[in-house]
Amino acid sequence: MLSRFGIIIALSIVTLSCSKDESPDEAKQTLTRQAVPVTVMKIRRSEIAEQLKIIGDIRPLYQVDIFSKVNGVIRSENVELGQQVSKDQVLAEVQQDIPGMEFTPVKIEATQDGIISLDLVEAGARITPQQKLYTIQQIEQVYMVGRVLESMLGQLRTGWVVPVKVDAFPEEIFNGKIAEISPVVDASTRMGEVKIQFTNPRKQLKPGMFAQAEIKISSHPGLLVPIDAIIRRGANQYIFKIENDIAHQIKIETGTAVGNNIEVSNQLQESDRIVVFGQNLLNDLSAVQVVEEIQQ
Repeated sequence: MLSRFGIIIALSIVTLSCSKDESPDEAKQTLTRQAVPVTVMKIRRSEIAEQLKIIGDIRPLYQVDIFSKVNGVIRSENVELGQQVSKDQVLAEVQQDIPGMEFTPVKIEATQDGIISLDLVEAGARITPQQKLYTIQQIEQVYMVGRVLESMLGQLRTGWVVPVKVDAFPEEIFNGKIAEISPVVDASTRMGEVKIQFTNPRKQLKPGMFAQAEIKISSHPGLLVPIDAIIRRGANQYIFKIENDIAHQIKIETGTAVGNNIEVSNQLQESDRIVVFGQNLLNDLSAVQVVEEIQQ
């Protein structure tokens, strides 16, 4: 009876014999079966724009509240919500009703051009000078007001043209200009306000709408890769570079994100082939089989 040690030696001899008898083509086929199928692409060098994203809301160029100068009862109303009005236009009339006295109706007039954005007037209602009756807003020109970290405020300049997007009109770009940069910073948030003004001739932009702007601060050349090509192991980030059908795990640093791509650096060069699909199945020095190469 063979001892356990003898059995191990015998099995080793059989394995060696099989490997020795395997032809080069068969060995290549065996390696191919063991290789991980991957999709690759070549790293490209691009001009990378550093963007500052600002989010905020749309506000009117100005708005004014309208009050009555006297106590009384609303005798008549001449406008309605959403109507365009002109300065000095009569909006309503108030009849003072002090017993035993007669008064000429008092006119309530618009103090600015704009649209009626708030109408709290009802014929027959009693009012006082403390009650707000109307709000008039000028929206042929509007502002986007956003907040920016103090570290970025110094990089902005008034007069810069800025593309603005509004959720209500996702296919349109509204080009505005930086009109004001706050001279003060909120001590609690370390942020300051930026106002971007643009025209609104069709009046489709309404005060309160959510808006966002992207401002190009600077640009520099760099290497871009798809964000999905990066894998994270612990606190580190890696990309797999392919050389002679072997995957090399490369630790990277990331920089500016551009859409679905991101800037990378550290031991990578333009035209290096990297894995963009199948990388989660790889380890350092894994054999790979390239099944597709994406062209950029």
